[in-house]
Amino acid sequence: MLAPIQNLLLYGLVPLLVVLALIGAALLYAASRRRREPEFGTDAPESELDSGDPALATTVPALPAAAMPGVDPRPGSPGFAADLLLVDDSAVARAKLRRLFETCGYRAQVARDGVEALALLDKGRYRLMITDLEMPNLDGVGLIGECLRLGHAAAMPILAITGHDDLQDRLDACHQISGIHRKPWIDDDLVGHVSSLVGRAASHTDPALAN
Repeated sequence: MLAPIQNLLLYGLVPLLVVLALIGAALLYAASRRRREPEFGTDAPESELDSGDPALATTVPALPAAAMPGVDPRPGSPGFAADLLLVDDSAVARAKLRRLFETCGYRAQVARDGVEALALLDKGRYRLMITDLEMPNLDGVGLIGECLRLGHAAAMPILAITGHDDLQDRLDACHQISGIHRKPWIDDDLVGHVSSLVGRAASHTDPALAN
């Protein structure tokens, strides 16, 4: 009676147990090798990515302040507000100037006299200013003088427009400016003069002037 049972154990269960043991050993070996292999790709633990290891960091070289659009290296200087500041006490002249330059792609702000212009200059910088010379409160000559005393506006190109017949007399009164145009100005001449001083419209390329 015991002989058949012994034969079953010897020739049936024992080989099965041996096979299962071999399979288990193979699985353990494969798992241990996998743990020892280095991992590549983007699935590294978050703690490794944030460990501060220079080998894991991507360095972006910083631009010097002077090379960054709209950034003034001098401390305390305001950023760019627009391309052009247009100053004239005539509403018609302001509208014509603004339409002329915005059609060409420039961003423009307007002021009615020198006092308003200085308030705008206190809040932001401009690539160029065009100002009438005959205005109430603070005229163009006085405005130009104040701009030359402002740190961030002293290097700003300035063009004057005037209805005065004697351009040389007006130019002598503000000889520091980049040029003077008689009213009514010639659109192509005025736009060409602006372009020669500050280049083409910066609002197309300069992110500092974007809304």
